Amino acid sequence: MIFDYFFLKFYKGILKSSIPELPRFMASVLFGLFIHLNLFLISGTLAKLDILPFLYSSNTLIIIQLVIIIFLIYLRYNKNRIALIKSEFVTFTTDEEFFFKKNKLNVAFILYVVLTILSTFTILCI
Repeated sequence: MIFDYFFLKFYKGILKSSIPELPRFMASVLFGLFIHLNLFLISGTLAKLDILPFLYSSNTLIIIQLVIIIFLIYLRYNKNRIALIKSEFVTFTTDEEFFFKKNKLNVAFILYVVLTILSTFTILCI
């Protein structure tokens, strides 16, 4: 559910941006980049701590993994699923329930984006 909401936020952000021609594809690319960056950071952290070897030593492996992640996200979030997700987050029993649930998910989305970006810099400093 949280991944659906994150994709929806990226999708709505792309619709409001200067490139609304391909919102589903661009949202898939952006969300795929964030997921790939998280996997990259986890691998880098585990390698710095000498728990596992660094998994991204080859550029071709990075590109192939990124393309696969973007492709799977693009296939998962087709037009019907996007419409279903939109309707899921619009229908609530009370206005108070809608307000609290939307605020919690917005805070989770903002934390996800900010922590992903900040963790990039912390891994570089270790």
